[in-house]
Amino acid sequence: MNNKPPLLIDVLPVLAKDIKLYFLNKSLNHLSEQVDQLRIKELCDCDDPDCGSFYLTSFEDVENDVEGYNFENKGSIEVTKGKIGFIEIFPSSFGYEIRSKIYKFLSN
Repeated sequence: MNNKPPLLIDVLPVLAKDIKLYFLNKSLNHLSEQVDQLRIKELCDCDDPDCGSFYLTSFEDVENDVEGYNFENKGSIEVTKGKIGFIEIFPSSFGYEIRSKIYKFLSN
């Protein structure tokens, strides 16, 4: 039995591809290369049904060494100590769709 958190690319393949291309277009290959191995840890706990934000298993709750990247008016990507750790998807119909898909995967 596999108890590993789901891969982002399995749950949200289009979003994973968009994130990968976003970093490639910014010549941030070291971040682009992480995308295929990112695992979803949990949804944001804000309880807003339209918020699609989520934590990855590589998330570290620290105040320094954090970089933020605005992501195509959809949200932002938080990188801590060189690792992608949090994806913020702004409350919207897209956020609702993302939250619903993640919730379904995590509750199985």
